[in-house]
Amino acid sequence: MEFGCNSGRTAAAILRNVDSVERYVGVDVRPGYSFACKVQAREVPAVPGELAIGDKRFELLLRDRGTFDLTPDDLPSCDVVFIDADHSRPAVLNDRKLAKAIVRPGGLVVYHDDNGLEVVDVSLALDGLADEGAEIVHIAGTWLAFERM
Repeated sequence: MEFGCNSGRTAAAILRNVDSVERYVGVDVRPGYSFACKVQAREVPAVPGELAIGDKRFELLLRDRGTFDLTPDDLPSCDVVFIDADHSRPAVLNDRKLAKAIVRPGGLVVYHDDNGLEVVDVSLALDGLADEGAEIVHIAGTWLAFERM
């Protein structure tokens, strides 16, 4: 599962290189969505999922407000959720809550844009969660972090 699949570049790479993936669900926003972090203003994809749409394992879910318009009942359970959607603190917290509800025990939530830059709130949100006891691990030298469920 990927929250914020944009053009489908990550989905296409994973589907091309990981044969064991049986189903890949990408979630994104419809045109007109307004990101809270100004740096993301141009990130609403013209054609969401276009790079992965040809793979029969890929399924695209579009909502006006992305994951804010979804509940766990709208999504299948899964082994991994890759979060790369709205980078505001409220969105990261919403995405984590949704991911925790659908990731199977032992699965992973992977966070993108954990880069310490103040133009997005990902690191701020993850640091706050870690301060509250979440076992979130930043991968040194990358913009990735993960949490095992």
